[in-house]
Amino acid sequence: MIKDLRLHGSIGQVDYFAFVAGMNIHSTYFHEEGPSRIRFFSPGNELTISDHGISYRGTGGSFCEYGFGVEESVTDMKKPDILNRLIMFGAFPDNNERVVFTNNIQGEETFYRIFLQGHAVKNYYFIVSSEFKGEFKDRQKQILKSTGKFLKRTDLSDGDRDTELLDSLYSALSEERSTLYIFKLINRGNREYYDAFRSFYLKNRKLGIEEELFLEEIASRNNIDSYQRERMKIEIMYRQPENRAIVDEYKDILINGLKKEILHSSEQAKLNRLRTLGIRNNISVILFNTLNILLLKGKNVQADEEAGYVNEARSILENLFFSDSSIKRHIIKEDIVRLIKANNKACSLNEKGMEKVLLDIGKACDDLSRETDDFSVLEEFSSLVTYFDRYDNVRAMLGNLAFMKNPEFREDAVRSLLGNKKAFDELDDSLFHSVFIKELYRNKYITGYGKRKIELVVKGLDNIKHGEAAFKDVVKDLKLLADEENLYSRIYSALKENLRSFVPGLEVRGGRDRVRAEIEKNLSEDGPPAEIPAELFEKVFVDLRKESIYLNQILPRIIQNKDTALREDFLRNSVLDRFLIESLEQAYLAQRGLDRMLLEKLTGDNPLQELEAASGFEPLHKGFADLPLSHLGTPPFE
Repeated sequence: MIKDLRLHGSIGQVDYFAFVAGMNIHSTYFHEEGPSRIRFFSPGNELTISDHGISYRGTGGSFCEYGFGVEESVTDMKKPDILNRLIMFGAFPDNNERVVFTNNIQGEETFYRIFLQGHAVKNYYFIVSSEFKGEFKDRQKQILKSTGKFLKRTDLSDGDRDTELLDSLYSALSEERSTLYIFKLINRGNREYYDAFRSFYLKNRKLGIEEELFLEEIASRNNIDSYQRERMKIEIMYRQPENRAIVDEYKDILINGLKKEILHSSEQAKLNRLRTLGIRNNISVILFNTLNILLLKGKNVQADEEAGYVNEARSILENLFFSDSSIKRHIIKEDIVRLIKANNKACSLNEKGMEKVLLDIGKACDDLSRETDDFSVLEEFSSLVTYFDRYDNVRAMLGNLAFMKNPEFREDAVRSLLGNKKAFDELDDSLFHSVFIKELYRNKYITGYGKRKIELVVKGLDNIKHGEAAFKDVVKDLKLLADEENLYSRIYSALKENLRSFVPGLEVRGGRDRVRAEIEKNLSEDGPPAEIPAELFEKVFVDLRKESIYLNQILPRIIQNKDTALREDFLRNSVLDRFLIESLEQAYLAQRGLDRMLLEKLTGDNPLQELEAASGFEPLHKGFADLPLSHLGTPPFE
């Protein structure tokens, strides 16, 4: 006996799949095809797919996986098991996010809106055909009651498990005399881009020139706009387990703070740490900013009143542009320096006060220019905004170097960095160091190699300025240091395995030389020939010994005595990377079945804000996620 029917076709850039299950479907005629459309129908129901979109009338709805750009209610966010957005025909949420049903169960959607507001690649529609008598809104409530829990939580839409999806939904419906129709719509162009980017990301976590050109060709050929490209990249990155853990924890902190007027400083510190860790994993800052917008809902993260440095910045801008003409002169260097330092403080604290000031002043300048037909004020403001753009560019570049492995740094990046440094030096020759370098060095989470990269670049810029080096020399030195960092990681993994195996002789230099030769041979078999410098091998060995001493001798004392000072003393004097130590601590607690809150109490009660992981260090342009398309990271209008 025939259990289900399926049909596959294409219209324009969309592939459609139709699936039918129910009693007596072997005798069911359920579609008719025209020149540029196909219509699926049953008594009282129909769904038409044309070359520009779909139209529908019937009892059912649509669903898709939640992803970046798919609007998600706070109620759904609070439930980690909810995976999909479900919309019933003729239903809408009220102000309290309760579903209101109506009898208007017909509508139409363009493909552009379907793949913009829904999932970028794949969306589903479904119709239930039955002999139900009564109002449509009552039937919709009935269908939602029986299938809603399954549709919002199923993962069967991921991976194209269509047969399982059809069978499971029909089983959840639990109506033997009803017929179920499922329609799957796939945007071929978006799917091609999605699959290509996923392949590159899973392979290297980094785009080379050839990969960038390949993706650009796909986007151009399929007319994929920048917003769709961005949201597909973010979804792919979020799907990786290590990335998902970071973002979900960030989201949980915000959700727990929904009932509060402000977030506690310890919660703010945790958010900063997660943002920095996310950037190390190449997660776009847009994702974090979007969560802030959805869940903070404009609340202040630290205080209700505008901070003093923000007030000072507002005062400077208002005096420069809106005071008496005898005061309104050309932009003063000292004032610009104060503004940049205020912006730097706002970025370090992840506060939005400076953004609001700039938006307010910009709007006022624009209004004044239109009212007086004098654009000089707007031009002065625009020249000032250039410094903020330079600030963002330098902060992103240096953050990329400091917090990421294998950062892509080309000669044009060095040239841009040098040009921006010259602009800041002209304002104040100590400004560049104070707002960028000093800020990075104060960050507890910068790695040892991150510091060395920053030192190398700063020295390289100085050498270029005095004619003692070329741009290519700085890029070459960075490449050598990146190669050393990679080799360190490979030696670390191999030597750690040897230490687990209790290899004899490691306590003496001769024994370590034999192990070094063996590791060198093994690494060469797995990749290009590896020559391990004795000094680098010794550094790895010493670092591993420090870790062992910490885990076996110091950490138990810290936990038993709640000795925060001892922990900080070890971290400061051992010069081991804090991210690494924190991951070892978590593993230690997990292995012994101890509560992770033991360490939270040692590190998160009263953190010094200026020492927390600074936010805002974003990957360079053409990283896996481009910089924000707007200050909200929101989709464009049609």
